Amino acid sequence: MSFREKIHWVALIAMLLAFGWYFLAFPWRDAASPAALWAAGGMLIPLTIGIIVVMTVATAIMAIRNRSEVHIAEDERDRTIHWYGTHLAYYPMVVGTWAGIGLIFAEAPPAILLNLLLAMVVMSELLRIGSQIWLYRRS
Repeated sequence: MSFREKIHWVALIAMLLAFGWYFLAFPWRDAASPAALWAAGGMLIPLTIGIIVVMTVATAIMAIRNRSEVHIAEDERDRTIHWYGTHLAYYPMVVGTWAGIGLIFAEAPPAILLNLLLAMVVMSELLRIGSQIWLYRRS
């Protein structure tokens, strides 16, 4: 498994665990209240810090263990994999944007809009990372 693929696996697992916790623990029954927006903010701060710490520590450990792979230049295969994953992530962004526009006109509470935008970004990133892992495994 290449260094880049290992980094993708760490990112995928970290995001699944962190945002899985967030979306399960968010107080959905109180989402219409103004306090829900502050609850989301309070949950997102440690979640973001946690993902940054996990990614930094995992990358450092893998870089120390695989020093020879760290400085390998990106080749055409890596660029194609990156492009394809980014291309696939575009579609959930478009759907989420239109859903957000619809919810704005439906006067949805701010916490619902925040979570829709967050879910859109998370799903796009998971699709991007997952498709890149799949392409690395396939090639």
